Amino acid sequence: MTNSKLILATSADGNDILVEEFAEYFRTKDRKKLADFIYLRFYGRYLKPFDFPSEDYKTNYKNGFALMTSCCLLIETYVSFAIKDYRNTDRKSRECFGYFFTTEKRFSEFATGGLKAGGKIANKKDGGTPNDFYDNVRCGILHNAETKNGWTITRDERKPYFDLTTKAINATRFAGRLKAVLTDYRKKLIESNFDTDEIWINFKNRLNDLIAKS
Repeated sequence: MTNSKLILATSADGNDILVEEFAEYFRTKDRKKLADFIYLRFYGRYLKPFDFPSEDYKTNYKNGFALMTSCCLLIETYVSFAIKDYRNTDRKSRECFGYFFTTEKRFSEFATGGLKAGGKIANKKDGGTPNDFYDNVRCGILHNAETKNGWTITRDERKPYFDLTTKAINATRFAGRLKAVLTDYRKKLIESNFDTDEIWINFKNRLNDLIAKS
């Protein structure tokens, strides 16, 4: 390991989780601590900053555009850990979002047209909502600092998490569903076999990539 003192995440009680501690979790095959670690790393970096309960923050500082930016980063990161085909998302980002929206039940409204007739993920020329989202939300935000072609972002509590007709995304509700996906992932890790189940093999391979490059 490159740096045993490298901080990988922050625990629920605010303590840093270092590479050396993470290595001990691995050595002892502590599924609970490892599952908590990845949940805290994902939630703490991508969603927790927007969960601050202050009404002043919610009214004057919280921003749906910034929240959706973070959600897009989280989706790609999460899939790279969960699915072996996306361990490296280089040149696979579009397909990564297609996979996520067509397999996550909480985001089924985004799955429309996301698969070809044979079951493969639709690409750009095939269209579909996942490709529409990728081009006009994910890439629009990350490359042009704007959503495009009629897609909008709101935090209006009266609005649903997604309206396919108006292409309006409720960023707060969207993030809440992502948090639930992370909770499910943590639960699956805890309940799976550390040595043989694919969910753990993918996790370990992706973490080894991360640490080796740190």
